Amino acid sequence: MAKRSYKQNCALALTADLIGERWSMLLIRDLLVGPKRYKELSQSLQGMGTNLLASRLKELEAAGIIERQDSGGGTHSYALTDSGRALEPAILALVRWGLTYLPDRIEGFYHQDDWDLVALKAAFDPQLSAGIAICTRFISGDITAWVDIRDQQLTIGLGERDKSDITINGTVEDLFVKSEDPAALLSSGSKQKLQQFMSSFAL
Repeated sequence: MAKRSYKQNCALALTADLIGERWSMLLIRDLLVGPKRYKELSQSLQGMGTNLLASRLKELEAAGIIERQDSGGGTHSYALTDSGRALEPAILALVRWGLTYLPDRIEGFYHQDDWDLVALKAAFDPQLSAGIAICTRFISGDITAWVDIRDQQLTIGLGERDKSDITINGTVEDLFVKSEDPAALLSSGSKQKLQQFMSSFAL
């Protein structure tokens, strides 16, 4: 089936042609956290058939939005290119807009914890983070994630970092939504640093 197009000489229409197909923006959301393998994307995007996933990846790669990276052992992962990374402000703006409509949880809907890293980045307020330099590690089961605030900028990722200032036994949702006592989730670091970290977000 030929790829659909609005066939309009308009930058917005062209953008919709490139990333407006179903699942495309969610693929970009997942890759904002970091490179992922095909199997990881398939797990995250439940309900998306494997043929459709392969097709969307091929389309985004042809558009120069994503690229393949060697993961070693004859395998590869998918990552955003510079062009794909340039979509981040637009994606985060849509997340911020959507947060006003998102209930706590929708019964029967799938949820993945690393999506909350993207939501946290969308809620980050550089002005509130002035003078703060903190790397926070989240450990939940066999998943480790990190959020780093430095120079009024925020970066996110999965896996270990060489150094973290505070460690949370739980997820982003556990810390900001579920816990009545966030300090109880601390396994390392001070309550003061935790308070500074949490105060950097417009939540």
